[in-house]
Amino acid sequence: MKFTFTSIIALLLLFILNPENVFSQVQNEANISSSDMRNMLDSNQIPLHRATNVEGSPYMFDEFYEGVVELTNGHTTQPLQIRYNTHEQSIDFMSGNLAFNVEGENIESFHFTANGKEYTFIKGYDASRLSEDDFVEVVVDGEVKFLARHHTAFFEDSASYGSATKNNIYRSDVTYYVKVGDKSPERLRSLNKRRVMNNIDRFEDELEQYADQNNIDFSDKEDVARLIRYCNTLGE
Repeated sequence: MKFTFTSIIALLLLFILNPENVFSQVQNEANISSSDMRNMLDSNQIPLHRATNVEGSPYMFDEFYEGVVELTNGHTTQPLQIRYNTHEQSIDFMSGNLAFNVEGENIESFHFTANGKEYTFIKGYDASRLSEDDFVEVVVDGEVKFLARHHTAFFEDSASYGSATKNNIYRSDVTYYVKVGDKSPERLRSLNKRRVMNNIDRFEDELEQYADQNNIDFSDKEDVARLIRYCNTLGE
């Protein structure tokens, strides 16, 4: 009995002294697996390989990468293999050796790492050609945010003369936005110096100097992201 009593006291002390670890363990156990998500959302199985008579792709990346999905019902997945369908605005995920799809209306946010870079997508922004239900990539977070909406259109071509084969085409595009403070996101009709600088609208001299010294290419997403990250350090 003495051993049992001592063990109980030890467990109580562990909980009192380390509550964060205990809660963290409970939270991790609450994260759902790919099988849980498949059953919970009645996900549809999809083929892993696309038809050969297709030009382009409906995916941001054709490959699956490890990521985490936050659902609108409050559940968050364990790390699993996912890919972002920019045409249907949905997520494909692997469960065992099979691929399934979950519709975007069931997803709050998701993030994954591809080729050594982390990508984060969320909803909730309203702007020109952007609704609160659309996913946007948070390229840069902070007082000045740099956002990107990835979208893909599908065109079904007619059959060639004398052939029943159809050539289906996916055309992908990205629309960029800058959000400053509490203001609504402003769409950049194109990535160029004038539009980027006008929409940031602060620290003009410092940003001009940084752009010149670092050879910023305003037509390049990663260079614009570097500039905006620097801008956010100026306001700290």
